[in-house]
Amino acid sequence: MKKIIVHHRSSHHAHYSGYARLIDFLDDPDVVQGETKLPYRFAKWLGEMSTTKAGLYDSQSVQKEMELFFHLKKSSRKEKTIVHYLNGERDIRYLLKYKKENKQLKFCATFHKPPEVLRKIIKETSYLKKLDGAICVGENQVDFLKDWLGIEHVNYIPHGIDTRFFHPLNKEKHSKNMLFVGQHLRDFEMLNTTLPIILAEDKDASIDIILKKEYKEKIKLPNSNRIRIHSGIVDNQLRTFYQKATFLYLPLLDSTACNSILEALACGLPVLTSNVGGNQAYLNNRGGFLLSDKDEFIQLALNLLEDSDRCDLLSEEARLQALKYDWKNIATNINSFYKKINY
Repeated sequence: MKKIIVHHRSSHHAHYSGYARLIDFLDDPDVVQGETKLPYRFAKWLGEMSTTKAGLYDSQSVQKEMELFFHLKKSSRKEKTIVHYLNGERDIRYLLKYKKENKQLKFCATFHKPPEVLRKIIKETSYLKKLDGAICVGENQVDFLKDWLGIEHVNYIPHGIDTRFFHPLNKEKHSKNMLFVGQHLRDFEMLNTTLPIILAEDKDASIDIILKKEYKEKIKLPNSNRIRIHSGIVDNQLRTFYQKATFLYLPLLDSTACNSILEALACGLPVLTSNVGGNQAYLNNRGGFLLSDKDEFIQLALNLLEDSDRCDLLSEEARLQALKYDWKNIATNINSFYKKINY
C-alpha cells in the first residue's frame, strides 16, 4: 500500500516532539511538505480566497495541495493508496474529489483539538465529511467526530513519543524542583493561584517554567529566584529539565494528547495534571495524578516534594507507561488503520 503523508509540524514543538515524528516510523512514505515552484504571492492569494470556516487553509496549504496533486497524478490507479493529513484541522480542501476517480484512493486525517475547540474553529464540515477515516489522539474525541462528521471509521490511536530520546537519568538527590512546560490549553490561572502557596509552604521548593516568550505575560507570579522562566531552549536542554525535575506540574483547561505529559512520562517524571479531556487514558493511574481543584494540586505537590521514595516509585511507573506509546507501537496501529479503511 502506498502512503502519502501531508506533513505538518507546530513551530513550538522540539525536533523530537510532535505528531510529525510518526513519519520516521512508517515504512517509506511519500511526504508532502509544500515544496513547489508556485509563487508565494499567488499561493497566498489562493489561500485567502478559501473560506476559513472549513479549517485553516493558507499559502502553505495551497503549496501542499499542489504537491499532493502531482503525487496523485503519478499514482497508479491499481495500487491501494492512503493520503494521511497529519493535522485534520488544516490543509484539507479540494483534492478529496479524486476519490470519485480512483476507488483505490482513500483519505484520512488525525485530529488534535478537543471537541469544543473543533466546533468553534471549524463551522463548515463539508470537506472533512469526505474523509474515509479519522484518527483521534484523545478518547474524548471519538464519539464527537463520529457524530460531527458522520464518518464510519473513527479510531482512537494515542499520540506517540520517542522513548529513545526522552529517557530517564539517575537522580543524585531529591531536588524539590517542579517543572511546567508549554502554553496550549494550560491553566495559567490555576498555576498562578496555587504555586505561591506551595512555595510559601516549602521553602526549599522551586519551579522551572518553559514556554514561548510570547506567553511570559501569562505568568503572574512574584519575582523570585525560585521561579525560573525559560524560552527558546533546544531539545537536549528540554530533556534535561524533564530528567532533573521532581515532577511535572501541569494544570490544563482541556486536552486530547499532551506532548509535555508524554515527554515527562518517558523521562520517568511523575505528572500532576488536571482531570480533563484525554488525560485519563494516557495516565491510566500510572505515573501520575488527575486533579480537580486547587486544594488537590497544592496538597499533592507538597506531599510529593517531601516524599522522595514515592517519587521514585512513580518514576518507574511513568517510564513503563510511556513505553506503551513508543512510536513503533503507534505506527503499527496506524498501519492497521490504513488497511482497515482501504481493504
